[in-house]
Amino acid sequence: MDDLPDEAAGALDLDHLTVRDLPDLNRLCQAIEQMSKADREKLGALVQLTESPSIKEVCRLAENLDQFGLIPGVFTPEEYGKYMIRESGHFAYDENLEEFYDFRSYGEKCILHEGGQFTEFGYVVSYGPMTLAELVQNDSAEQHQWEQGM
Repeated sequence: MDDLPDEAAGALDLDHLTVRDLPDLNRLCQAIEQMSKADREKLGALVQLTESPSIKEVCRLAENLDQFGLIPGVFTPEEYGKYMIRESGHFAYDENLEEFYDFRSYGEKCILHEGGQFTEFGYVVSYGPMTLAELVQNDSAEQHQWEQGM
């Protein structure tokens, strides 16, 4: 459990787990065991955006990390606009035109379109068919992942 992000460990209240929680705890441990440091940070960011997640909800997040993106070090719309224009590879950036770019407005437009959110880890965006709230609350997502693992 040392690899569990602090945000997830704090949300789980590991001292008060019951026997019924053991299968979910095992699933969570299996998911975390495979994670890179970047994925653990992404999980921490997702848990941070989720209000009081249960162990089942943290499991769903861990098992569905590929549905989300985390851009570390991006904390404002202006920084996100700069990231998108300069580094994302979606545009041909010209530093000679730097003063003409409106990074903040472009970042705000992207955030509005994507529904992304900022955390202490950076900018989080959903790529999947479900929003973060839908994934956390959707029992069918858990069942689907469980069936895929079988």
